[in-house]
Amino acid sequence: MVTITEKAWKRISELQSARPGVTVVRLMHKDGRVKCGVGVQRKLDRVIEHAGCPQLLMTPGVARCLSGRILDARDTSRGPRLRLKRISR
Repeated sequence: MVTITEKAWKRISELQSARPGVTVVRLMHKDGRVKCGVGVQRKLDRVIEHAGCPQLLMTPGVARCLSGRILDARDTSRGPRLRLKRISR
């Protein structure tokens, strides 16, 4: 399963706060990249909770793809951005 840093959780929270009614973020494949979107929980989804509440959803296929990765946030000239990194071994 993907590891989520505290900086990434903060950024996810900011994304949710900016969009009233959005309580969960869905990670999905789109155009060969992993993107964030809005969605509702589906039957086979992998759910990642933070502070006791569902926050991230993904299909089993996306969860497998992200296994061994870290979701982090970094500051850019366009503001904070979520970024996937490989876990160093």
